[in-house]
Amino acid sequence: MVNNIGLITYHSAYNYGSVLQALATQLAVSNFGYDVKVIDYRPHLGDVFYKTLYRTHDGLSTLLADLTMLPVANKRLKRNTLFESFIQKNLNLTSDRFENPSDLSLLRDSFDLVISGSDQIINKHSNELEKAEWSAMDPYLLTWTNSPKITYASSPATMTDAELELIAPKLKNFKHISVREENANKRLSNVTDKKITTVCDPTLLIRPKEWRKFSHTLTNKKKYILFYSLIRPKRSFPIFSRLSQLSVRTGLPVYILTPLAGFVPPNKHLVNVLASGPAEFLSLVDNAEMVITDSYHGTLFSINFNKDFWMFTENSYEYEIGTRKGQILSKLNLTDRILNEKNIQDIDLSKKIQYDEVNVALDQYVTESLNYLRSSISD
Repeated sequence: MVNNIGLITYHSAYNYGSVLQALATQLAVSNFGYDVKVIDYRPHLGDVFYKTLYRTHDGLSTLLADLTMLPVANKRLKRNTLFESFIQKNLNLTSDRFENPSDLSLLRDSFDLVISGSDQIINKHSNELEKAEWSAMDPYLLTWTNSPKITYASSPATMTDAELELIAPKLKNFKHISVREENANKRLSNVTDKKITTVCDPTLLIRPKEWRKFSHTLTNKKKYILFYSLIRPKRSFPIFSRLSQLSVRTGLPVYILTPLAGFVPPNKHLVNVLASGPAEFLSLVDNAEMVITDSYHGTLFSINFNKDFWMFTENSYEYEIGTRKGQILSKLNLTDRILNEKNIQDIDLSKKIQYDEVNVALDQYVTESLNYLRSSISD
């Protein structure tokens, strides 16, 4: 009988999607009545990537990009503090923290079952794993445990088929495997000869009412548009100019949340909200009049909170349909929310999303995903 469950994922990256998907998986499993612990595994390279303000060992272009954010150093430091505080307060972490893959052998017989995922934990090219040895994937492939193991919504993302073959023997040791992208299903099935289930990202398993328990309440009730993006500094300035035009046209300030391009030029129409942790992020999405984002989790939370949103891109419509963002938009019949970034200032404000129809499809997807998770644990 399963009572005690371990969960390993990217829980400590100072990235909204990573932390909130970890919390969502913990909540979903605990809502079934299980005792779940998030394994506090924090590899050194992950800490360096997310928590170092000025990366001096990643090449000149990376350092120069970081230096453009010197004017907002205090905001970045506050953001880091808010992230760590949220993690410590809300995640049910193991009492011990682990940095090296070999350290996890101490937990070999600690759980009745171990869950790996969600996020890009089986993608060697993710930020946390790109420069590491292939053995750095072993913690997420659960080579360290004797317990039964399953995955939830794990993503191979940009892994090639040849690269997937390298980790296939370890994946074959899982009782159940699920992915969050349709195009990953067949690929993993081919290399593992196992039935793969496609499920939704765990952030969608938690409904808005429960998310609001973890949200920071806004004291300023002023209406605004939220722009949440992972753009880099070089690309940000022409977009900021278009957002300023949109603000003038709508009469609403645009709140700018761009962790990788933190400096926002002084402009009365744009408000820099970089100093936001996960709790503030939830509130910013929940209270926005409209959300403009290029982020996968920005898109998911906009849908979950039933916001009018636009998913902007510099790529073609046809390209985006094949991405993880495009796949969830296709599933929910929301592909008309894809917008070329050159047209941000011309957004049609009258074009509202009919969420009655969207929520029917979303509820069915969530139910199917919860059924997979529940049955995989109890099997």
